[in-house]
Amino acid sequence: MRSKDKKVIAIFLADIHLSHNPPIWRSAEPNWYAAMKRPLDEVRVLQEKYYCPVICAGDIFDRWNSPPEVINFAIQNLPDNMYAIPGQHDLPLHNYKDIERSAYWTLVEAKKIENIPNGSFMHRGDAGLTIYGFPYGTEIIPTNNQSKFLDIAVIHEYIWSKTFGYPNAPKEDYLSQKHLAKLSGYDVAVFGDNHIGFSGIKVNSKQKIEIFNCGTLMRRKSDEVDYKPQVGLLLTDGSVVPHFLDISQDKYLDIQSTEVIEASLNIKEFIQELEKLGETDLDFSDAMKQYLKKNKIKIEICNIIIKAMGL
Repeated sequence: MRSKDKKVIAIFLADIHLSHNPPIWRSAEPNWYAAMKRPLDEVRVLQEKYYCPVICAGDIFDRWNSPPEVINFAIQNLPDNMYAIPGQHDLPLHNYKDIERSAYWTLVEAKKIENIPNGSFMHRGDAGLTIYGFPYGTEIIPTNNQSKFLDIAVIHEYIWSKTFGYPNAPKEDYLSQKHLAKLSGYDVAVFGDNHIGFSGIKVNSKQKIEIFNCGTLMRRKSDEVDYKPQVGLLLTDGSVVPHFLDISQDKYLDIQSTEVIEASLNIKEFIQELEKLGETDLDFSDAMKQYLKKNKIKIEICNIIIKAMGL
């Protein structure tokens, strides 16, 4: 269903990746919780302006077993009237069947978010929406519902298009007719997982489908230094308009500093060390500390790694 009106009726976002410690590249932030709060506050202002639901296409948390501080922060700072599906970071061992063990599910039980059922749909007649959920690892199913509202597929799956992907991304994940066939019957498909946002109308023989890949809500890696995080504003005519977030207060290590850290670690050698864990009683944190000590990594770099990983 498409309308000639152009009122904002929903806000799309994904890949929030709330975490107790900052990623290494953002370790210059004086207060990581304050840094995470800034984009969420901006989303809340948008929501109050347009009085509409927020729909998240996965990965609210960076870890499925996030500590209480992060869960409490999410309850206090995520928008109200929020619908979501889990991404792989929200799920124990990426397994949807274990969703009720996760920090994500704590948000559901606390009624902070409403989980969009896998493969099912929810009517939001007041907003003019029918929302279908396809969490990480589940199959996208076409719809024949053809409701009088906009039919929205909310999906956590890596897709890429043209320059919007990582080097040598799998060809099978390229946005193609294969995806469009699965999306038959939907007016809009919103994706999470690819941290580079992009959008556009894709046309097949039967219909127009608006595609919106949200991208990350917060920059976390050095290769995102020039990236502008965005949310999508869904209009009543079925189009999605990007709204770019204010990143003027972000603090991060410069690229040279990041390269020094990467150059100081022999990743191949470290992975080989990790492979030995199955033969010992060491856990990951012990292995990391032993590796840093054994290889005499600079204390400044050790402190950054230990802080970022919460060791």
